[in-house]
Amino acid sequence: MKTLIVEDEVDARKVLKFLLEQYFPDIDIIGEAASVSKAHELILKEKPDLVFLDVRLEDGSGFELLESLDQIDFQIIFTTAYDDYAIKAIKFAATDYLLKPINPEEFKTAVEKAITKMQLFADYLKKEQNTKEDLTISVKTAQQTYFVPIKDIIRLEADGSYTSIMTKDGQIIASKNLKFYEKILPGDTFIRTHQSHLVNKKCIKGIDKNGKLKLSNNDLVPISFRKKSVVRNLLKNKN
Repeated sequence: MKTLIVEDEVDARKVLKFLLEQYFPDIDIIGEAASVSKAHELILKEKPDLVFLDVRLEDGSGFELLESLDQIDFQIIFTTAYDDYAIKAIKFAATDYLLKPINPEEFKTAVEKAITKMQLFADYLKKEQNTKEDLTISVKTAQQTYFVPIKDIIRLEADGSYTSIMTKDGQIIASKNLKFYEKILPGDTFIRTHQSHLVNKKCIKGIDKNGKLKLSNNDLVPISFRKKSVVRNLLKNKN
């Protein structure tokens, strides 16, 4: 679990690190910050799972930090000498609110709570992903209707008012256009790499020397200029 300590007092940071090492040696401390600006930078760069957050920082407050983020996808444990911010902390779904000096047992309970919440969320995401992968879509051709598991679709290519769908079992020429399939397929699973191409992210192997996308079936797909950075970031996170 990647953990960030946001605290303006050096001694307080030392205490948190000591308690983590004592009770949770497997937790990875990815950084420390004493200011809103530094913490904001580290959160965007390191993507922590857990943040210990003081209310009062060098250049603002912990609440200002949270309000500056587009999304909060990490657990928060507030650590402060002030007990009058607890209600406000609830607004940000804080896992816990620890008062200084920090009680070791309360600290241990708070971190265990954060770990449990993270595991529950991870299980939920896994279940949701498995559900999506079990779904099928109906694909109509001139002759018949196929029911194709989403996980078996490698890529789709526009062919005028038709769509060529390449699956693990072969090619299907569907009677709907690519835009139709882009709307019904999950956006977190498929990416439009080019005006005429929609690709299953899980089937991407890499980019060849000519700048084309190489897929699991060895097909090569062009990448538009606008999508190059998106695709490269996708591959970077995948690796």
